[in-house]
Amino acid sequence: MRIGRAGLVLLAALLLAAAIYAAGARGLADAHYFAARSILVGATQAGRLPGPAELTVAATALRESLALEPSNPLFVEQLGRVQEMRARQLPPGDTAAREALRLALAQYRSAALMRPGSPYVWTGIAALKLQLDETDFEFYGALERAERFGRWEPAVQLALADIGFTDWRLLAQPAKVLVLGAIERAWPRESVEIRRMAAAHGDLEPVCAEAVSLLRRASLLCVKK
Repeated sequence: MRIGRAGLVLLAALLLAAAIYAAGARGLADAHYFAARSILVGATQAGRLPGPAELTVAATALRESLALEPSNPLFVEQLGRVQEMRARQLPPGDTAAREALRLALAQYRSAALMRPGSPYVWTGIAALKLQLDETDFEFYGALERAERFGRWEPAVQLALADIGFTDWRLLAQPAKVLVLGAIERAWPRESVEIRRMAAAHGDLEPVCAEAVSLLRRASLLCVKK
């Protein structure tokens, strides 16, 4: 009986130690993650891309997070974002830029397997596929999942609008309907940003020309004040 009790005490001590270690590892992983995120968010709020040195620090911090908690999709997704930002600092079409985009896409795909209901992951995949000029089955599937899971997420709606403005003429009709729906849902709060985004992409005539036939009404973006 004494041996049994001693064994139970030892087992309880081991479980407690494991729990303390796991909690400590999670806490340290989160600390590395937030350090990386603060770099990315800080640059975004300043209206610029993080510099190469900042991206290196952020990538290192995220890898430390993943070493401690490899199954966390947030860490994987953010590492993909860092790779995407590296690509944006290189000339479009550059071999190194495309390689960085593919590395980012691989990270987003892994994050999607871990968290398939995240609209942000699917938006990231769709945007990366567009940058790689790969508007294929994976692109349209990602676009549809982003819309389905993030229908009331303002950031997702803006991302879908941006994708639509970027490649409107080449989008399949269902995707155009999806983009117009995203614009209308985001419009009450984000009309200024949507107009800015549309102006940055230039010609709205093809969007407005199809809005009536696709929605059976004009898109809010196309209604003149």
